Amino acid sequence: MKNKKLEATFNIVLALASPLLLLALLEGIAFVWERNQANGTYAWELVASRRLDWIAYPEPEPGYTLMRPGSHYVWQGIPVAINSSGLRSPETPYGKPEGTFRILNLGDSVAMGWGVRQEETYGQVLAGALNERSENGLRYEVINAGVPGWNLENVLAYLKVEGLRYQPDLILLEVTIVNDIFGKSGLLRQNQSPVIEWLRKNTYSWPFLSIQLQWMQARSEGKERIDVINPPRNAASYFPQDPGDERWDQLWSWIEEMADLAEVNGAEFAITLFPMEYQVLDENYSTLAQSVLTEKALSAGLPVLDLLPAYRAACQEKPGTPCQLEDRYLFADVWMHPSALGHQVAAGELEKFLSESVAGLNQ
Repeated sequence: MKNKKLEATFNIVLALASPLLLLALLEGIAFVWERNQANGTYAWELVASRRLDWIAYPEPEPGYTLMRPGSHYVWQGIPVAINSSGLRSPETPYGKPEGTFRILNLGDSVAMGWGVRQEETYGQVLAGALNERSENGLRYEVINAGVPGWNLENVLAYLKVEGLRYQPDLILLEVTIVNDIFGKSGLLRQNQSPVIEWLRKNTYSWPFLSIQLQWMQARSEGKERIDVINPPRNAASYFPQDPGDERWDQLWSWIEEMADLAEVNGAEFAITLFPMEYQVLDENYSTLAQSVLTEKALSAGLPVLDLLPAYRAACQEKPGTPCQLEDRYLFADVWMHPSALGHQVAAGELEKFLSESVAGLNQ
């Protein structure tokens, strides 16, 4: 009788423990997979995009997100340190020191430096170049206020609440042609079910399984890769192909409001347009986005820099073989984020452009 009770107890314990052991095994497999991915070709797309921790600020509508202050990450051996203000930028007090020309660099993951080191971002390279040539003791600061997932509504909301507190002399808006036109608010990522959000943040198995399911779906649809690393090549997926589309007016209304806020607060305002890799490599690819935004900026008397010509020139000057799609020469990933060289090209163009068009930088 005693042996039967022990056997029954053992079977119950085994029945309860088996699922836990399987979950632990799956979690271990997923942990190893994620660690390998974090050092692989698609580390930023498959790991960083899921592991960055955002805090939502819903006011003023539509609100904005910031990265969790004090968080640290490493992807592809590239450290990512978030300061106490939720930005990937050197610690900067709101109060501006005397003799300082401060640039608030607003944008999304391109400005943040997705796929490159902080010191390689165009904002930091620009700051170094401006300070190196400064001859009157004026010190230049560039605050990297770029947050992955922001659209221009989020940028505007952040500017109203936080950005202007830095007392910028120049507000430099980075517009990414790839996703800023149709981009949704960064707060939408916060609208997931609490259970799903907890699993995403606190387990390795949930992201692992969700990506495997995406791969299965992509293969069943005849796609080469999942969407995050296999973006659509059709320009209409990125921006309207009709210059009269109301989306352009909506987009411009946000930019115009930023420019008005800059003027009211005594700051200058400038725009820089970052191209997508397809536009750089294929001269037949639509550049309507650059044309529409440049025309609107010039009509409003706002300085605007289109980086597409400089990127094409850099590709033509590439040593050896010409630029190829996904060769990681000017772009750190498959279609939009600049590589270290891409940031360097942007910084060089910005230094010349701003020196000619912005007071305080032409001294």
